Amino acid sequence: MDRHGQISTRKQLIEAVWSDPHAVERRTVDVHIGRLRKAFAGLRNLRIRTVYGAGYALEYHD
Repeated sequence: MDRHGQISTRKQLIEAVWSDPHAVERRTVDVHIGRLRKAFAGLRNLRIRTVYGAGYALEYHD
């Protein structure tokens, strides 16, 4: 939540989550983002926004 609104690239997400980033396939991030979106579906003030060509941003609104 400290970084809400900031764009995180796919590479940044992989390096932050997995100890061996070379073992992670490209679609792995997409799968996990999809799961997080489903988990957030009931929350009206929290969502993950895809920033085309850049990455993902967590958005929180009061």
